[in-house]
Amino acid sequence: MQLFRRSPDENPEDFWAETARKRGGEIGFFTFATLVGRSGDTLLNFPGLLYKSGDIFWFEDFERDNWLAKILSSRKKYEKTEISFPVTEVQFVRLVSRMSASRCIAGAIPPVQLAPATMLTRFFSTPVTQVGLSNGSSLFFEIMQRKEFAAQLAPATK
Repeated sequence: MQLFRRSPDENPEDFWAETARKRGGEIGFFTFATLVGRSGDTLLNFPGLLYKSGDIFWFEDFERDNWLAKILSSRKKYEKTEISFPVTEVQFVRLVSRMSASRCIAGAIPPVQLAPATMLTRFFSTPVTQVGLSNGSSLFFEIMQRKEFAAQLAPATK
């Protein structure tokens, strides 16, 4: 799966070097992720990269090459999504069901009331990672390297 188009002369090392320069620190961790949404906001489902620079996590999406959108003239102009959160603001990280995350994103359930995903939930659907922040809000991600991401936050969430 190609998340963003690269020309043959682009190389990943250059991308990460530029990203480190832009963020002001070396990239210590990265993974592919989908930003499902933010509590009390709208459902997003934006695929992109989740990475850590210094003590801050960043998520950024990339414009996708969509052949169907090229055919339809009513295509919205792409707007880049970038969000960040300092490790020190993370209160907890847990797996929750996609359904409960969607209800929280829609504002029907407060973030602190979401129950962790059970083994049954994990068997029948893809769980998402809830990142609870100190301001009471939550971000929801589908993360390829879930355990490694949680390990990056382990000292902050103890």
